[in-house]
Amino acid sequence: MKSKVIFATVLVVLVAAIGYSQLIISHESGFYESPFQVEIKSTVGGRIYYTMDGTDPAVGNQGTIEYERAIPIVERYDNTLIYIPTSPLYWKTPEGEFKKATVLKIVEVVNGKVTDSAVRTYFVGIHHDLPVVSIITDPSNLFDEEKGIYVPGKLFDPTNPEWSGNYHQRGSDWERKAIMEYFENGKLVYRTEVGLRIHGEYTRNFPIKSLRLYARNKEGEFTYPFFGRKGYKKLILRNSGNDWEATYIRDSAVQEIFKGLNFDTQDNYPVVHYINGEYWGISYLMEYYDQRYLQVKHGVNEKNTVIINGDLSIQDGKEGDQESFVRLAKFVRDNDLSKLENYSYVANMIDIDSYIDYKIAEIIAANMDWPGNNERMWRVLKPEDKPFGDGKWRWMMYDMDLSFWEPTHNTLKVAMYGDPNVWDTVTMGETSTLLFRKLLENEEFRKRFLERFEYILNVVFDENRVVKIIDEHADRIKAEIALHSRRWGKPEIDNWESEIEWMKEFARERKNYIREYLNEIFRIGK
Repeated sequence: MKSKVIFATVLVVLVAAIGYSQLIISHESGFYESPFQVEIKSTVGGRIYYTMDGTDPAVGNQGTIEYERAIPIVERYDNTLIYIPTSPLYWKTPEGEFKKATVLKIVEVVNGKVTDSAVRTYFVGIHHDLPVVSIITDPSNLFDEEKGIYVPGKLFDPTNPEWSGNYHQRGSDWERKAIMEYFENGKLVYRTEVGLRIHGEYTRNFPIKSLRLYARNKEGEFTYPFFGRKGYKKLILRNSGNDWEATYIRDSAVQEIFKGLNFDTQDNYPVVHYINGEYWGISYLMEYYDQRYLQVKHGVNEKNTVIINGDLSIQDGKEGDQESFVRLAKFVRDNDLSKLENYSYVANMIDIDSYIDYKIAEIIAANMDWPGNNERMWRVLKPEDKPFGDGKWRWMMYDMDLSFWEPTHNTLKVAMYGDPNVWDTVTMGETSTLLFRKLLENEEFRKRFLERFEYILNVVFDENRVVKIIDEHADRIKAEIALHSRRWGKPEIDNWESEIEWMKEFARERKNYIREYLNEIFRIGK
């Protein structure tokens, strides 16, 4: 009984202590060409215990080993987690063998108390050109029938297969503790404690899921300069969304195409993802839109901000802070914006340049999951002496995985009137289209909109520029996509290059259709 009490304490403090190890461990986490042995020493004569399966060391547990001699680190293929079905709808068994890294969780116990802890991830004979994110967690946190967040689990309902299951649960009760290690050029550059939650909406049904990473270290933020900036509280490991079975670059590439216009885009790049040493394929490490993001990216006080969704619900902030936009929506509905004083009222509430650029980009990209969905706005609540501190609403682009599919899609018409065939537009009604339609009644706005459209269409959406960006994004994952495809069954490797080519064909064809739709509505000629 005494040992059980001791190791209950071990389990409680293990994760909190990791990352500040004073144990002497012969090898740091990293990539190694050939096998080696890890030696561990205690500076205070404590007893050392370790596991190699991601579980927390505890005496009596099958996987816990007391350290007595050097630990051999070799090439491994003994995967188990990758064969656990993570979706009843899209699951395919991985094909062939996959090399596995060795994960060590280590604790030191002196007089019944944990005095130190550490984790290590060792990749032997494994090579990746991309950065690598290693997630280390007790397997039950992800795959247990009762509490695992990555599986259908106890909450799956076969009569409602698309919207049930453990992975559809949200909130802090469905966050799980883990350690994140981040490698660049084969070297460990960052290790920290994180909380894991499943991220996304329908895409939670896909076998490879997006993970939201919460900084759960003592600083309460990521102290490594991801995207050249420190201080994020949350990040995303994204599965490329609805494009997971096609190009696996859509969201990333499209946001890059429109980056630099007068709205926010999410910085991101592809990484190779491991869970407890087992290969999890490609994900995109990506910024997450929250109040801290606004502070890190724009320098405003996070506590003085709010982010809302297109349906005017709070994304991040306090309930009630959306009332400014609620009042705006009512004003727009009740007033004639062709009149100068009414248009001026709206222009004092929103950043017109941000709104125009955002609408144009979504229209050109032919985002078929918009405008009834995936619209987001932010503002500072009280004016600040900062570039974006005037209190106006500004727009944020995200989830572009259903764009660049159909060059003939009349997204301009949908942006003005909605699409009765799209569920989100039906449920939101006029909310998603009213502001745009009413603003177009104003001659000044219409002129600015059309002039800016011409510039973005000719310069930002220049065919050669867009094709180059698509090629660059495809090239980044080209060396990894075959292994990823074997792991998940998608994208089908035989079709991947043709899917990339279709994106480029969209870039070549889209401009002519856009001009046709502009002429139909605004009679401006081609």
